[in-house]
Amino acid sequence: MSAKRIPRPLLWFGGIIAFLLLVVLLLSLLDWNALRGPLSRVISREIQRPVSIKGNLRVHLLSWTPSAQVEDLTIGNPDWAGTDNMVELPRLYVAVVLTDLFIGHLVLATLELDNPKIELIQDEHGRANWDIGTTQPKSKRPANPTKLPPLHHFALKGGSLAIDDAIRKLTFKGEVGAQENGAGHEAEPFSLKGEGTLNNEPFKLEFTGGALLDIQFDHPYVFQTAIDAGASSVKVRGTIAKPFDFADIDTDVELQGQNLANLYYLTNLALPLTPPYQLAVHIHRDGNHFALDNLVGKIGSSDVRGKGAVDIAQKDGRPRLTADITSHSLNLADLGVAFGAGVEQPGEQKGERPSQVKAPKAEPISPLLLPTFEFQFDRLKAMDAAVDFRAESIQAQKVPIKNVAFTLKLEQGDLTIDPIDFALPEGQLAGSIELNTKNTTPQTRMDMHLTDIRLDQFKSKNATDAPLQGVMQGRLRIDGNGNSVHAIASDANGTFSVVLPHGQMREAFAELAGIDVVRGLGLLLTKKDHTVPIRCGVIEFNIKDGDAEAEHILFDTENVIVTGEGRITLGNEKLDLNIKGEPKKPRFDRIRAPVNIRGTMRHPSIDLSTPALAKQGAAAAILGAVATPFAAVLAFVDPGLAKNADCAALTEEAAGKVAQPPPPDQPK
Repeated sequence: MSAKRIPRPLLWFGGIIAFLLLVVLLLSLLDWNALRGPLSRVISREIQRPVSIKGNLRVHLLSWTPSAQVEDLTIGNPDWAGTDNMVELPRLYVAVVLTDLFIGHLVLATLELDNPKIELIQDEHGRANWDIGTTQPKSKRPANPTKLPPLHHFALKGGSLAIDDAIRKLTFKGEVGAQENGAGHEAEPFSLKGEGTLNNEPFKLEFTGGALLDIQFDHPYVFQTAIDAGASSVKVRGTIAKPFDFADIDTDVELQGQNLANLYYLTNLALPLTPPYQLAVHIHRDGNHFALDNLVGKIGSSDVRGKGAVDIAQKDGRPRLTADITSHSLNLADLGVAFGAGVEQPGEQKGERPSQVKAPKAEPISPLLLPTFEFQFDRLKAMDAAVDFRAESIQAQKVPIKNVAFTLKLEQGDLTIDPIDFALPEGQLAGSIELNTKNTTPQTRMDMHLTDIRLDQFKSKNATDAPLQGVMQGRLRIDGNGNSVHAIASDANGTFSVVLPHGQMREAFAELAGIDVVRGLGLLLTKKDHTVPIRCGVIEFNIKDGDAEAEHILFDTENVIVTGEGRITLGNEKLDLNIKGEPKKPRFDRIRAPVNIRGTMRHPSIDLSTPALAKQGAAAAILGAVATPFAAVLAFVDPGLAKNADCAALTEEAAGKVAQPPPPDQPK
């Protein structure tokens, strides 16, 4: 009776196992110290970093947890990063679980590190010494979050960390406080404490967490971090769902400081200029997506709440911020800070350049009205954004604004705020702002509309009646270049027009425009209620290279035609305007001298031109000369205004009076 033959596949499998056992046996008998040189050269070639093993190299393979121990291991820097080492490790011990390795899973049974010294460097070109395998700048596409394989036992004894990051302008030196040698005694909590500079300001970090020895992977790892960066501080309390898996983190974050813009180098987000702030937010990280929930706090004297997200997985590497922010009570002055109002420009002081923006000042920091703060618009190229903001009520001292809403979008350096909407109790200021930062000098375009603004809502607190009544329409459209609001205005080209189709003016104002000084001032001071109808009013400024020239200033009232001329130089904000009135009927008790408006936009002065009396002119001729062209002004502001009964009648009347000479008895 013959023996059964063994199947050929089984013979092959047995042969493979026998061969592997033979290889493992031979490797176990090797003098691994003799392989330190060749092994270092192979690793150096693969990671493109000089690698050296000066201590013992021990390998134990005949075990269910094969292990290796390396002593005095160093990994050097690439040539551009200097001659110091990136990693110096006196002792590294690692063991793996063989059964998991057979099925393709890497599970670490043990990882022990003694006093590691790590130095991380990134230059201004984006080259980082930790980008193993290359000496070139890393790809713009963000890397996946750090995720170590499952680990049963971890021990860390001391260590240090140094960072020199030219892009984030961060220098840091910290010491590890853990003393975990796995010898059986109770492990100390892990800590990393250190200090340095961030954008030339003092930087301090303190990270503390649970002991790393014998971490349980089915329990979250709890930690807390405190960061002080100049005048900004951040406190973080959070958990890592699975220890050493940094793709799943939950944190509660508290932030406070003088200006949100100063967080740029911490967050890599170009946040707006703000007054001092205190904010709290819950952040959940899922891979490269950060969900921002339960955002609450105060910016200046305005409350804010909302939610958002930051995604850093875009192909071009720029983070994208999305947010929906609401304020129950917005102080309008706090919103003005975002445009540079009251913000001091960092400058040279005692040979040093302050790098953080200080808290805005309540008092004027400049004799100019338009903010001169120069924005760092280049930061806008480093991120994208889509933000919706709305304020349910407004704190404003002089302007009755009911609520504010805008939508901001930032795409590859192009910023648009469209729409931007200021709602008054009666009327609306709305439009759009576009900013292109791709050129050397940023370009701005603004188009704003004044729609159905009732003038009787503008009055002082002590006044019983408003000085003007009626519904005003207007439009401002300009283009300008520059890094500040003042620079943009100084370079601006465009048009500003205001139309009052009909309304009423207190008699005092009408008489003042006609320069009946005694009666006019008397009526103002006694606050009498006499009013005079306004048939139509038009103001138009043509703006060219920062000079706003008055093309039309005309108010046609019952008794007086008011006209004006002059300019506003936006570069130095100087005013040079002359307003005069011409009575429709002869009056001999009037001083016919124009009103001069001089000074600056922040400090205007109004007085009479006493050195010389104004020349007398026929009201009809003035009306014809000034009013005839303003049909185009009406269409620019609102096409419907050209059909308005009062302004249309004024245009037709002007055309008729120009065609016929004035009557002989009309004063010349």
